[in-house]
Amino acid sequence: MENASKALIMAAEILVGVLIISIGVYLFGTLGKYSADTTAEMEDAQIAQYNQQFLQYYGTSSVDGSAPEPIKCTIHEIVGLANLAKKLNTENGFTEIEEPSDASEYIRIDVKIGVKTYTNLESMSENELIQLVKDNSLIYTTNEDGSTSVETKYFKCEEEPGIGSITRRVNYMKFVEF
Repeated sequence: MENASKALIMAAEILVGVLIISIGVYLFGTLGKYSADTTAEMEDAQIAQYNQQFLQYYGTSSVDGSAPEPIKCTIHEIVGLANLAKKLNTENGFTEIEEPSDASEYIRIDVKIGVKTYTNLESMSENELIQLVKDNSLIYTTNEDGSTSVETKYFKCEEEPGIGSITRRVNYMKFVEF
């Protein structure tokens, strides 16, 4: 009888040990999944914040319930994007111009003004960008009475921005006159 009770006590201890180990494995798996999900959500938020710097100039907007129009931007904002792209490209270690691809984080900014397309604004010198702004920030028109009116020249994102399927980051934008 004494041996039987000792055997039952030993079996109970083993069962309790297995139960504690099972609970530990379950908690480890659950907390690991929670941690992985949280990390993925944080990465998604960082990518969305990164892309928003560029995508704020893409799409349409409606004022006072009117028909949606493409979002307008000025040459100053486009040059600002080019400078941001240059900074990010430098931080990512790009020393030469690359074609945007699904796996590359190189960012390319183009603008079409009239019939001329300026490619790789992110690689242009400061003087070239200043000249681009000087030449394309205002529209001068002569009125019938001989007076001149001045308006701001606006641009819009011509096509859907390039977003790498692997990096999920914006890697290409092209603007045209509005």
